Amino acid sequence: MFNFNALVSRIKYIPRWSLMRQSRQEYLAEHTTEVMHIAHTLASVAKEKFGADVDEKNIVLCGLYHDISEILTGDMPTPVKYNDEVLKKAYKDMEAKATDKMIETIDPAIKEHISPFVKADILSDREKQILKAADKLSALIKCMEEVSCGNSEFRLAMNSTRESLEQMQLPEVDYFMANMLPSYNLCLDELAKI
Repeated sequence: MFNFNALVSRIKYIPRWSLMRQSRQEYLAEHTTEVMHIAHTLASVAKEKFGADVDEKNIVLCGLYHDISEILTGDMPTPVKYNDEVLKKAYKDMEAKATDKMIETIDPAIKEHISPFVKADILSDREKQILKAADKLSALIKCMEEVSCGNSEFRLAMNSTRESLEQMQLPEVDYFMANMLPSYNLCLDELAKI
């Protein structure tokens, strides 16, 4: 038996933001979907508006698996995982082992077609930056949603995530933040208005 797909399907059970009081619980499956959408947009903007040599499909497929290790490890809160260098390294090692364990469950006949996307080693440095930015933008959007619901618990995370994105100095990220991010503050009637 090959358990990879059954393991991946458990993505819907992994909660995010475990140390934060939330107005609505977010799960890894919805975060992953949002990262894929944003990554596709960022890659398209990078390519079409700024002439970057990036492969949108590879970025999106790597986005599909970008947090796959958390199926086995759970979502480690950012303040814990980046608290000090020893803990950060230990967590990165644990993530790598969990990812390798997931890869071991892929049918050998198709492993070479899937594992490069699971490990994201198919991506160039620029493509990895785009995927990382999409991940951060998804986190920023969650923070914005929580703050707009009156949950000040996410205010500091929102500000630090926004600052982190600005420091990336990627033109496609700046473009997204200027031209697309403000729409996330609109209600459905405003969004759907033609």
